[in-house]
Formats: sequence, C-alpha cells, structure tokens
Amino acid sequence: MSATVTLQYPVPGGYAAGDYAKLFGNGGAGDISFSDSLTREKFDLFPGGAGLYGFGHAPWGHFRFGHAHSMSAPGFGRLPWGHFPFGHGTAVITARYKVQDCGDYKFSFGCYDAIGNLHEGTPGQATLYIHIPPAKPTGLKKNNYNKTTGILTLDAA
Repeated sequence: MSATVTLQYPVPGGYAAGDYAKLFGNGGAGDISFSDSLTREKFDLFPGGAGLYGFGHAPWGHFRFGHAHSMSAPGFGRLPWGHFPFGHGTAVITARYKVQDCGDYKFSFGCYDAIGNLHEGTPGQATLYIHIPPAKPTGLKKNNYNKTTGILTLDAA
C-alpha cells in the first residue's frame, strides 16, 4: 500500500520569470537532503507574472493600505486578505508525492533562479508522520473473536 502527500507553497513576491522550485525530502528519516530532488518536476515560481506584486506585497500590502494603520487590527496585508494566495501574488505551487513506507517525513521546496542558482534561504519545511496500514493478509478468514479476552482466531482459507 502507499499514501499520496499533497504539499502547497504560497510563493512570496521577489521571484522573476524563469525562477523555479524543486521538491526535496528526507525519505522518512533524518534530515532533508538538498542534493537530490524527490521528483524531476520543476515548479514555476512566476506563472504568468503572478509572483511580482499581489495584494499582500508592495505596493498593495504595505504601509497604510496593507495594515490597519490606526490600530493593530488586520488590514489588507494581513489575514484574510494578505495570505493564501491573495497576499502572495496569487502563485501557489502544489506537489504530490507518493510515499511507500511509514516514517517521519520532512518536505521542502528548494527555490532556484532561471539559471539554476539556489536562492538564499530555504522555504520552511513540512514535517509529518505517515502511517500506511498493512495490506490485508491473504489466505486467512476469521473463525472467532472473543471480545472479553481480545483473542482473534484465524483459519486458513
């Protein structure tokens, strides 16, 4: 059996046309290895110019318009306007990855410029424990289950 993990990353402003991301992970144990990506897929960080300015970034999301300037209440640059995907130039990348084994998985997107140089800093990582139920045993059938003792008796099919 396996499980499919869906990861989404709202892209902040500051990327240019041709910039992309790759998905990295730890394979279920240890730290993330940024030497080999989990897939060959490259995720566009600037689809249709979306990564330039969104409502949550300059000029929309900063200063008086982006913050409730008279008090610390949310303004256009904060929830709900300044996030997912309104505040990040409307670019959200989505990756799906199939996991075959149980483990403590860590995932992260490494972001690169158009010529392949890694951007400074790395986006945050998602950490999750994945438990994949075992496959049903074959060739067995239930004979009896005692609720009091918790004993299950199986017979060959």
